[in-house]
Amino acid sequence: MPFFYTMKKKSTLLVLNILLTLGLLIPVSCLEVTAEGHRESMFPFIEGETFSIRWEHSVEKEDWEEMFKVEKGTIGLTGTRFKTFGAGVPNDAGEDTYLKNGWVHMTGINQAVGKDMTVRSGPSTDHRFLLKKYEIDFRPQTAYRISVVREPLLNAIIEKLR
Repeated sequence: MPFFYTMKKKSTLLVLNILLTLGLLIPVSCLEVTAEGHRESMFPFIEGETFSIRWEHSVEKEDWEEMFKVEKGTIGLTGTRFKTFGAGVPNDAGEDTYLKNGWVHMTGINQAVGKDMTVRSGPSTDHRFLLKKYEIDFRPQTAYRISVVREPLLNAIIEKLR
């Protein structure tokens, strides 16, 4: 094999390694879930992706769920659904309220929350964080913070491998 060919191949591999390393250091948008200051999980996301928080209402004993969307680094409430109305629940919110499969849906709320939000689980509320196929069960009586963060791609990959 000629010397020139070997050097060209090594140079190409070196450039590819440098590009791969730099690519892994590029920050990407992630949703970080922490509990009492400790990271529980981190999820890379695509702009416009949605997640929800579901829990059992302490009085109604039925699941309630709020849906959120992340746009431009900000979390926004987009909708909610629940089985029965309770005290203080408006009869309509957002752009559309309808009944489907036993759930009251309120969609098109479009209320900005911010770059992070805190959810405090109750003693028996069974709070859950839902994103695509992932589900995190919140521990009872624990404060969880959901934040939009920028992390190197490598950190996000390592987090998903845990």
